[in-house]
Amino acid sequence: MKISFLINNVYGIGGTNRTVINLAEALSVHHDVEIVSVFRRATTTKFEISPRVTVRALVDLRPGSPDRGAAGSDEPSDVVPRQEEFYAQYSRFTDGRIIRELERTSADVVVGTRPSLNLFVAAHTRDGALRVAQEHMTHLAIPPAVRAEMARVYPRLDAITTVTEADARSFQENTPIPGIPVIGIPNSVPEPSVTPSDCTRKVVVSAGRMHRIKRYDLLIRAFARLTEDFPDWQLRIYGDGGEAGKLRALVTELGLTGRALLMGGFSPIESEWAKGSIAAVTSSAESFGMTLVEAMRCGLPVVSTDCPVGPREILRDGEDGFLVPNGEVEGIAWGLRRLMADESLRRTMGAAALRNAARYDPAAVADRYLELFADAARRRAGADRGYRAPAGARKAGADRLTVPPLTLGAATVDVTADDAGWLRLSAEGPGEGRRRWQFVLRHKPSDGEPRPELPLRTSRTALDNGGTRYTAVITPTALDALGDGRWQVTMSTAKSQTVHMKAGLRDTRALIDARARLVARPPTGPVVWNLPYAQPNGRLMLRTVLREHHAECTGVEVGEGRITVRGVLCGERRIEPGALFVVSRRGPRTQNVSVPVQVLGRQAFRAEVPVRQVVDRRLERWEDWDWWLQPDPADRRKVRVCHLLEDFPDVKGAYAYPSLPMVGDEASPYAVVHPARPVWVRPYCSASGAMAMNVVDR
Repeated sequence: MKISFLINNVYGIGGTNRTVINLAEALSVHHDVEIVSVFRRATTTKFEISPRVTVRALVDLRPGSPDRGAAGSDEPSDVVPRQEEFYAQYSRFTDGRIIRELERTSADVVVGTRPSLNLFVAAHTRDGALRVAQEHMTHLAIPPAVRAEMARVYPRLDAITTVTEADARSFQENTPIPGIPVIGIPNSVPEPSVTPSDCTRKVVVSAGRMHRIKRYDLLIRAFARLTEDFPDWQLRIYGDGGEAGKLRALVTELGLTGRALLMGGFSPIESEWAKGSIAAVTSSAESFGMTLVEAMRCGLPVVSTDCPVGPREILRDGEDGFLVPNGEVEGIAWGLRRLMADESLRRTMGAAALRNAARYDPAAVADRYLELFADAARRRAGADRGYRAPAGARKAGADRLTVPPLTLGAATVDVTADDAGWLRLSAEGPGEGRRRWQFVLRHKPSDGEPRPELPLRTSRTALDNGGTRYTAVITPTALDALGDGRWQVTMSTAKSQTVHMKAGLRDTRALIDARARLVARPPTGPVVWNLPYAQPNGRLMLRTVLREHHAECTGVEVGEGRITVRGVLCGERRIEPGALFVVSRRGPRTQNVSVPVQVLGRQAFRAEVPVRQVVDRRLERWEDWDWWLQPDPADRRKVRVCHLLEDFPDVKGAYAYPSLPMVGDEASPYAVVHPARPVWVRPYCSASGAMAMNVVDR
């Protein structure tokens, strides 16, 4: 049987793309499957798709394509209602491309994936194919005018699916389509390859787009109520979107800088779920709840608002998580407190979540769709004697369950950090043949000469599916050659072919524990750290650290007219009596201002940043002052204060500190020009990990 999914833009990101790809992959084990994307705006897909699934586009909108500005592209669509969310993307030109595709398709089953496309599928798919509409939106969130058009056109469909049983009932009650079954079939979530969480790390995780419907403001306020009782817990929120600025301001307002972190987008997200011990979903509405299932599949108990319509069908309240009242900070705080206070309960609920979420495996969901297709074919055959039911599944052995990528450039590398210097690399590629690929690290210098390449001893294992698995281990001793810098993870052959590899899972949870040990007992020898990360283009990089002496920032507090910094000194040097914290103006007119530090232990320190003195000495409207530690007052050698040793790369973005308005004690030469304005002082972590502060007269 050939199955064709019609989707808006498979080259982008989003929950619909993810679940359609998951389902297509599962169905493709025994059937021919294609994903037809109406639009193509990028060269490659954001989500990995195996070569077993055919992917093609109808309208190419990449720069230089003749489809951009084609005749009819400035005329409105005749099919998509004006009230439909993506109406502006469609035109008479795109209508023609879609209709021609549906009239000529060789597929036995055509599946639309949103209301606008389902209207095309219902009205224009050739008679010999089954027509199925997937509805991923909550039904009553669809504008009434669009629902009216659905009621007119959908009778030509063979079946309709929603992602929840509740929404199937809502569809039948509010937009009844006589004779057409409406079935609730959930989205699918594959079993992650990452090891499930053990629920011991004191991290609450939430993920999704930064949109007001996700109500992250409620989550942040709820977490703020618990910080006094749980001072060693951290909240991490992953995602991008327009609400990020407001949420960052709320974090500052509630004094949660360094406790509630906005982590930005992250893919694949499974490794970040596995770092946590509790997942939080606080949406005011969900059509399904993909992130909820993702968290459960990584072994996390979930605190979720009981919002329409998905969470109640996914969570078993009191067994694998807690359902709390929608829109209430108190309920969210109550659920978090129950789990934060009881590790045994977290472990028990986490195990139940892992077990219960198996029902969302793509294979199980694919079986439900195959039953739906078979039932639709029987009904069509009963009504139309000329209809020929599609062929059954092709036979496939175990070697068909997975397929290797067509090229090594399409493969991804999974990385596991066993400790601060240990990394394990693994990639599955095509059959090796005569080539002998191996991992090679290539230096990417920020300045100066590049270091020599470092080939890694690479093991190769032939797979049953005809591919090859490549593995390598980076040990702490390798950092002697890698030093302090950034490295590309590549694969090469003896003929000097080089491929900069794509990043897969980066499981760096062990670095959370490594940082905790380092802060508690700073090493007396060199500091080593090895962090894998993905570039914006998805390529895998390593940030390596090898330093004889290192001052790691462990906390910055801003408020009440002062900035306080805490840190630890690593290496052979000791913090001596009279040690100094030094701030140094960056640029040609350098100047140092120092204050004594308070020694908190053998290697821990605390200091109040001399912000008033810096304000008095400013010479420009914008200045940057770097932070240093001088461990011995008799030795002028300083150590740069950094916030570098984390389990994630974007420390600068996650730890965004507020600005402090400040008026100096003395009238500086510059203050004479602008005597009435307060000066704003804001600490920050640079992209390299070094701590500094802006001093700005604005």
